[in-house]
Amino acid sequence: MDSGSASTSLLLSGKKIAVVGAGISGLAFVHSVHKQWPQGHEFPDITIYERDPEDAIGREGYSISIRGDTLAGGMQALQKMDLLDRALNASLTGSVPPEERGCFGMWDPDWNRLLEVGGPKPGADRVELGMRIARDALRRVLLDAVLENKSAAVRWSTHCTKVDKLDTSARLHFENGETEMCDLVVACDGANSKIRACLRPDDKLSFAGAVLIIGTARFPEGQVPKPADKDWGLVLGGKNGAGLFVSPIDSKSAVWSLSYTASEPREKLNPPMPKEQLDNLLEEVLDRGSTFTEPFPTLVRATDPTTLRLFNAMDKQPFQHTHCSDLPVVFIGDSNHAMSPFAGNGANMALLDGWDLAEQLCQPQSLEAAVGHYDKSSISRSQNAIAASHWAISMAHATGFKLFGYGIALKLASLLMWAKG
Repeated sequence: MDSGSASTSLLLSGKKIAVVGAGISGLAFVHSVHKQWPQGHEFPDITIYERDPEDAIGREGYSISIRGDTLAGGMQALQKMDLLDRALNASLTGSVPPEERGCFGMWDPDWNRLLEVGGPKPGADRVELGMRIARDALRRVLLDAVLENKSAAVRWSTHCTKVDKLDTSARLHFENGETEMCDLVVACDGANSKIRACLRPDDKLSFAGAVLIIGTARFPEGQVPKPADKDWGLVLGGKNGAGLFVSPIDSKSAVWSLSYTASEPREKLNPPMPKEQLDNLLEEVLDRGSTFTEPFPTLVRATDPTTLRLFNAMDKQPFQHTHCSDLPVVFIGDSNHAMSPFAGNGANMALLDGWDLAEQLCQPQSLEAAVGHYDKSSISRSQNAIAASHWAISMAHATGFKLFGYGIALKLASLLMWAKG
């Protein structure tokens, strides 16, 4: 914890804080409070309420990008938390020499590289390079830090469904009928937040115009086909504008995601599925991606059926916390500003939200002032990330002259980056 004087009282000193959700944003917030809390002040009583059991952390079979560029900032947030080394050691890229690590790429249907970003650079700054890490590995790094520091109690398999006000406190309602009182609620319960639906029923997700079918391909050790064994990125120019994303998960698996644009969202499909439905969905993927050459067909045919699902790209603009003077609830991460996978930035925003909100709450100021400062930074960066995701959807599914133009622009950008070294 930071050093500081106890002469100035802190709003949350000794108070009860309920963190709803043990995802990246919630765990980052709790650890960040511990890191920044001034010495000499009574630490708040923090409880994390998580809907899923603890062993669910190991079931999230996909990886995410943590970046250090000006549009992301997740690497810098981890550095401030003193967790960067741990995260790098748990990542797919940070634990290998820079000259051997994978990078973000863009390819044409025949896997000719159009762009390479973050390629091997011996001696490059690790924050600048960023990392690719399994989401559950990052959650485990954050959770381990919270548990080691004893900065919060965690109640697993505890589903919060509603928050209301009782006297001057917030009251949490749980699925089992129990209730809890607290002085502050930090809502980190994801894009489909139950708390947001309760307090802001009209603030709903919007369809971003793309449908995704995603699966995890399993292989024997070390036999993930190139370039998905270490590189990740987009393949452009599919049939009728279909796009493809591939990424390694570990030395035995890779995730693929085929997407296409649509005017309306499609019914979601989640495992387990009947065999006929599963087979039909895989055939649809192979048909929509028929112009993508190997390793695409191999990846699809190696798909673990328990990982195959269909969902819609959805997002939601951030909002200001004008209600805090009446009800002390703050939303961070996807519960405030949900992003589609095309943003490639959700985890970065979650880490920054957790650090920034904690930083403000560790200052001697009112809740309204603290949340106002938090909103000022969080809203602008998440708006930029959502805007970038809409551009990415347009590019990933381009056809005709637009696709040709993107191809030329990407090759020029690649040449410029190569010339700069």
